[in-house]
Formats: sequence, structure tokens, C-alpha cells
Amino acid sequence: MKRRDFLQGMAVLGGGLLLSKTPAMAATGQPQQQSGIQIGDVLANSAIVWGRSDRPARMWVEWDTDQGFAQAKRVRGPWALSPSDFTSRIELTGLPAGRRIHVRVGYSEAGNGEFSEWEVGSFMTAPVALGPVRFLWSGDTAGQGFGINPEVGGMTIYRTMAEQEPDFFVHSGDTIYADVPIPERIEVEDGKVWKNLVTPEVSKVAETLNEFRGRYRYNLMDENVRLFNSKVAQIWQWDDHEVVNNYSASKDLTADARYQVKSPTLLQARATRAFFDYAPIRRSGSEGSEQVYRSLPFGPLLDRFVLDMRSYRGPNSANLQTEAGEDTAILGSTQVDWLLAQLKASTATWKAVFCDMPLGLQIADGDTKWEAVANGDQGSAKGRELEIARLLKGIKDAGIQNVVWFTADVHYTAAHYYDPAKAGFNDFAPFWEFVSGPLNAGSFGPGKVDDTFGLQVVYEKSPATQNLSPLAGLQFFGQVDIDAENRAMTVILKDLNNDTLFTKVLQPA
Repeated sequence: MKRRDFLQGMAVLGGGLLLSKTPAMAATGQPQQQSGIQIGDVLANSAIVWGRSDRPARMWVEWDTDQGFAQAKRVRGPWALSPSDFTSRIELTGLPAGRRIHVRVGYSEAGNGEFSEWEVGSFMTAPVALGPVRFLWSGDTAGQGFGINPEVGGMTIYRTMAEQEPDFFVHSGDTIYADVPIPERIEVEDGKVWKNLVTPEVSKVAETLNEFRGRYRYNLMDENVRLFNSKVAQIWQWDDHEVVNNYSASKDLTADARYQVKSPTLLQARATRAFFDYAPIRRSGSEGSEQVYRSLPFGPLLDRFVLDMRSYRGPNSANLQTEAGEDTAILGSTQVDWLLAQLKASTATWKAVFCDMPLGLQIADGDTKWEAVANGDQGSAKGRELEIARLLKGIKDAGIQNVVWFTADVHYTAAHYYDPAKAGFNDFAPFWEFVSGPLNAGSFGPGKVDDTFGLQVVYEKSPATQNLSPLAGLQFFGQVDIDAENRAMTVILKDLNNDTLFTKVLQPA
């Protein structure tokens, strides 16, 4: 039933590409929904449902386990108002575990029973019993000026991912590229031309709150993205391009003529507001609505741990400090302690850690600074590596097993094995890290390896020439299947055509 329901939904929702609402629909006088719906942070009995109206209106949500909504439960949501860019969300509770939930969202202006047309979707709740699990992950949407190209059908990798019928998807950061304009055309490899749909908000770097929000509205113009959002529950992280490239406390925009707003802190404040307006994320935690790191259990086979390497880092630097301190933070001590406690408490077979940057690749910020964890020193842990060394040692000392890391950021796909026998710092248990992306952006790589944690490249696929367009086909996502009987985890690296590039089967300890 799950597959049949899913494919029927695909047929209903996927009839056309890049089509906006028709004039006849707009002429009804009722609120309109042009951004589709999103479902996020799904647990066994709850989920976040997101929508957006085109005017002030109250959100209403109906849900049922029946695709025909024969016994639909109606829930009154909040008002969508201009301070949130007319976005709204509600947490559905009391959902049955391990079921496909059908949902529809409408908006009413006057409370008189007249609604906008319903936006319809579905998602899987987390199981409480043993059963197979499938999830996808990737990152990096609409980067390097590569936006929605109608001539190639838009962002088609999203449709490819939807067709895999995952239980959920993790977007591992760079959900938008606020710092890169999207032009009408770009001359790319082999004499080809990439042609974009363009809006005023994406035609320049984002500085105002409306321009940051406009980046999210732009991605939701793509029919493939809206289809995917309606059929697959998501987990969002963020990285740097939601604000500005290589964002940290040391970011200096003084010489960047593209920016009239020279304060990275002000840009970060506006970017944060836009992110939480548009992300289908549950707002919770001691730091309120701006906390991104969180744990999301998904039944007896899988616990999900979502990290934030952006909000608590010290300034990008030479990254060679020999003593840990605020300037060497990448996760921050509070987040490290939280993760260790959550991992210790987990009873699930697999612990999936979703991280917005790889641990052992050298990622530079200019000529003298480092953007990620590694510093190219190749020896003992220094700088931000000190914090990661403490985390990895803590995992080993606590006897925590079956921890697997998933990430994006570097715009190519790879399988990394971290081997303490080949590491400068070796007080940790070996582990795997899988890399995938981009979704619709330029392709880069491969990155240089740092030996501090013994990174061994088992597989990688990247372009021979940097910043190839999506026309070159080097767009990637990862798929993970966990078997309910033997509990093995199979990780598959795929491209936008769903071709399998690499497979690794991990047996549980």
C-alpha cells in the first residue's frame, strides 16, 4: 500500500514542470498557496507541517491515514501574517507510528468556511517496531548561480530522489546560496549555456530580510522541489551560504563591493530569521527558536543526531592552537557534551550523525585561514581538531558503537574511512563518513586529505575541472537502507540519474 499510495500521489502532483497558479485559481478571491507544503522533523507520533499563504489568512490542516481523507481530522493552525512572510507551521500530534499520513493544508481569510485550494501531501511517521528504513541525504541547492533552468526541466534531482520513496531526507546545509547572484544565463563547459529563471531577490547578493526570504521562495518555484517536499519528510541543517560564504566571527566584507551592508552579524540575523520562517523545523531547546542541533529518534534501528557547525564556532583562523578554548570551537563545548550524552542514551542499533562539513578534508578560507575542522598540519590534533578529538575519544571511552557520519558541503561524493592506525591522533574507534552533494550547484573537488584522524578515501567522484554546471551530471545524493532482519546498513552513493556509483554494507557491532 505504501508504494501504490506514493506512486498515485506522484501522478497527481507531478503532472507539469514549473507551472504557477493559473489566473482562474487566483480569481476566486481566496488565499493562494504558491510554495507548496513541507513536512519536517517527523517522530513516531508527531510532525511539523509548513505552508505559506499569499495574504493574511489562518492555516488549517487535515490529516488521515486514508488517501481519500474519509475520516480526516481537522486542526486549526496559526495565522499567516506579514512578519513571517505569510508562512505558518503547526505540529501535528497524536499520529499513529510507522504509517503513511496523508495531509492537506488550506488557508481561510474570514473564518467563514471558504478555503484556498488544498495543498496535498503525505509522509511516513517513525516506527516503533522493527521494519526496514530508507533515508536520503545531500546538500547545496542553487549554488554558483545555477538556479531553475526550464530547458532541463528544473531541479530534476529532487524528482529522482522522490522516486526512491525514502522515509525521510536530510538536507545537510547550504539550503540556499544567499551570497551568489543567479543570472539569466551562464556560459558553461563545452560551449553550452545555462539559462535561469530569475527573480529580483536572487539577482543580487541577499542583504535585506526580503532578499534572504526571496531565496527560499525562489527554490519553491521549482515543481520538482515542491513535489519532493509534498511526499518526503525533511530534516534541515544550515551551513555558511544561508548567510555568506565562510561565515564566522572573522568574516570581513569591507572590500566586497557587492555588499552595502558590511556587518556580517546583521546579515546573519536577517538570514536566521528567513531560515526559520521557511525551514520545516521544530523550534525547541534552551536557546529557543535559533537552536538547530537536535536528536530525532526513528524507531529501534535508527537514532538521528543533527549537528550545527556554524553557530558556535570560533573565528576562522590558522587553526593551529595547541590548547582548546573559545577560539578553537567548531561545535562548542555545550553541543559536544549534548551529543555525547545523547549517543550514550541511545538504544537504537545505528546512530546517524548528520554534520554540515566533513571532519578530515582540508577546506580553506582564503590563504591563511581554515573553514572546517582540518588544518593541513597532518600531525596531532590542533585548533578545532582538539574539540573533535575530545568527541571521538568520548565515543570510544563510552563504548558507543555503530556511529556513522553523513555530510555534504564539498560538492562531490565520497566514502571516507577514519582509521586510528593511520592517524596523528589515534585515541578513537574507527568509523565511516559519507559525503554527497551538490543537489543543484557547481561541482568541485576532490578535497585534500588531512591525516590527523586517519582519513582514508575509499571512493570519490568529482570533476576534472572545477565548477562544472549541473549539465555535466555531477550532482549527487546518498541513499541508506537498513535491513529489518539482519540490521545491516547499506549506504549507496548515487547521481542525478539514480545510477549507483558506490555501495558499502555495514554490519552492526
